[in-house]
Amino acid sequence: MARTITVSENYDDNAQSATLKDIVDAVNAATVTGVTGPTGPGGALGAQTGPTGPAGTTGPTGPIGGLTRGAAGATGAQGPTGPTGRQGSVGAAGATGPTGPTGPIAATGANTGPPGPAGPIRAAAGPTGTNMTGPTGRAGAQGPRGALGASSVTGGTGPTGKSRSIFVPPSSDPHVAGQVWNNGGTLTISTG
Repeated sequence: MARTITVSENYDDNAQSATLKDIVDAVNAATVTGVTGPTGPGGALGAQTGPTGPAGTTGPTGPIGGLTRGAAGATGAQGPTGPTGRQGSVGAAGATGPTGPTGPIAATGANTGPPGPAGPIRAAAGPTGTNMTGPTGRAGAQGPRGALGASSVTGGTGPTGKSRSIFVPPSSDPHVAGQVWNNGGTLTISTG
């Protein structure tokens, strides 16, 4: 079955890959052949074979396509962080290992040195002296007393005088307990 592939020197970018695929598929299927020439005239019976018709021309090779790579698409937005899984339960504690053997007891040495020589003996303290008070001397002789003088005569009492002072109480409370002051014309005893 013959297939027709459009020959062009200016393929559309989107059609190059599809056109190239059609050409490759046709070549692989061995279906692409040249145009069959016209059949020569039949020779006369017993005559020589007529000349072979011209071979068909080979069609042009299509442009190489499929090398154009589209621009890389934009990176998608990062999805939200998933919820944190629940914390696993605490694993069982491992078994306690056996206690190691007790090491040997170290030998006890005599770390105390020999006693030092005794120091010199102090001399004995002397006796304590006694502070004795001396004897009190004799009292001196008392001298003679003088003669008593005559008693004086008491004088007569003078006449009693008259008091002419005038008491003027203060006009404000002196804040002295028991003191009198003039409270707006009334004698008042201060309470302190």
